[in-house]
Amino acid sequence: MDRTAWIVIALATIGLVGSIVWEQRQVAEARVKFLQQQAALAAQATPRPEGSQSPRPTTSSGQTTQPLTDQKSYEEQPPEHQETLRSNVAELSFSNNKGGLVTVGLLNHRAEQGQLVQLNTERSPAIGAITQNPNDWQDSGYALSIDSSSGTATLKRTAAGGLGITKVYTLAQEAGLKDDYQVKLEITFKNDGATAFETPGYFVSTGAAEPIHRTDRIYATQFDWYRDGKFNSIAVNYFDPGKLFGMFQTSGPKDVYTATADKILWAAVSNQYFATILAPQDAFGQQVWARPVSIPDEIGEPPIRAIQGAIEIPGFSLPAGETKTVTFHIYAGPKEFTRLATLPNDQADIMNFGWAKWVSELLLTVMNTLHAWVKSYALAIIIMTIIIRSLLWPLQNAATKSMRKMAKLSPIMNELRVKYKDDPQRMNQETMKLYKEYGINPFGGCLPMVVQIPIFFGFYGMLDKAIELRNSSFLWVHDLSQPDTVFHIGGIPINILPLVMAATQVWQMSITPKTGDPAQQRMFLFMPLIFLFICYNYASGLALYWTVQNLFFVAQMYLTRKQADAPLVKVAAPHPIAKRKSYR
Repeated sequence: MDRTAWIVIALATIGLVGSIVWEQRQVAEARVKFLQQQAALAAQATPRPEGSQSPRPTTSSGQTTQPLTDQKSYEEQPPEHQETLRSNVAELSFSNNKGGLVTVGLLNHRAEQGQLVQLNTERSPAIGAITQNPNDWQDSGYALSIDSSSGTATLKRTAAGGLGITKVYTLAQEAGLKDDYQVKLEITFKNDGATAFETPGYFVSTGAAEPIHRTDRIYATQFDWYRDGKFNSIAVNYFDPGKLFGMFQTSGPKDVYTATADKILWAAVSNQYFATILAPQDAFGQQVWARPVSIPDEIGEPPIRAIQGAIEIPGFSLPAGETKTVTFHIYAGPKEFTRLATLPNDQADIMNFGWAKWVSELLLTVMNTLHAWVKSYALAIIIMTIIIRSLLWPLQNAATKSMRKMAKLSPIMNELRVKYKDDPQRMNQETMKLYKEYGINPFGGCLPMVVQIPIFFGFYGMLDKAIELRNSSFLWVHDLSQPDTVFHIGGIPINILPLVMAATQVWQMSITPKTGDPAQQRMFLFMPLIFLFICYNYASGLALYWTVQNLFFVAQMYLTRKQADAPLVKVAAPHPIAKRKSYR
């Protein structure tokens, strides 16, 4: 390699190390921001002067509406009371002063240190809590009761003006729902007052989502919503200040996210592998709302960044003595594509596979099918890679022959570059003429890479979301859904499998026939570094796939390199076809 190539490699390596250091810096900034938020919250907790009140919600015309929640002081609230309802897949904890489902412990999934994976947190509104102002959740003062025999949890209270509110949560089997991770929620409003009750709308909480592991990607903690055939999503870093190159601030932080639309069918919060989806059944949402949440962790550790959300249900007018019931289906469980695909209104879109969605879905189906046979996800990935590369063998073999022919043309190509160095247009014309004379397709060597691009990004999207890989081990890799970090040097994680992947790709390039001009060859030196950058802190299953395909390519090259090459001969020009004379 020449001096320019080494400079390029050095700069790319510095960029990779710099990106890791930048991530560490972002974690430190998040901790500082959390401490500032805690100080602000402590200041806000100072008791209000006697006689002061929170502003009541108003309609767009400015008319004061009747509140769904009561502004009660802490002393006026009933004692905190929590009870648990258990299904065959989850433990659901309810609170009278949080107004709904506080946490969902998943019995079949484990987090760090063997604890149950828990959806939602007591530091955020309960799933199913209601309010007219999503910045102030005070849905408290309920009477809570559990009936295990009927699989229900019931919360009842009376709001201002004699409005009775009843919430009934029913487990999936008792409610006749499709999936065991679903829960049916019915919110009933009964006007026991003397006058009609009117509200312009109210928000229902989806709860919050937080990362299960600290190594989970920040982009995977999201608020998602779906309207009339279109999936929408924002990650928790949406609220961060805008920065250029991670250093120069270009915009301030955002405190809240809102979006208004018609026919909103569901809203959700999700992390990399689990989701809580709230879907109204007999009404369309008209607005969604989300904001970030900082959850304190162990002493000395930066806070965990979570996101909470809500969906607004249109308002209604309720005459005295009348009742109104709104039904919701809640899915609180793993992001398993086969489960979510059975739910209505494209709830499987929450997998968010990316632009190669259909490829990801196909690869996930094949991987699960192979796993059922070999009982190892790592082995399933290896077999699937071999199958894909075998199917591409004829295409790759033809491309290799094309590259060998182009390599033989290199001396003539170099002569053309010298002869027409001052006339690039003429040089291109002569080059294409040369390709035509010898029957060479200049793009033949690129075709296998073009075909592999959607496959790679299909793997990229699938392996990032495939919950099946959680806690699946392979050799030194403890979890194929996480980076295979073996130790740290100066705070920088050392991940072995991506380094092996890059080394095998360099090996692959070293035995590939050299084609094109030196500038193009130097560009290909970027490839191992680009893939190293993409895979370094990603799910190690992706690096496993790319490493296996590199090794397969190397084996293929050694198997075919001894084949006798066809001699480089010019293609015979086609005989001109004589035109028939017309005697008309």
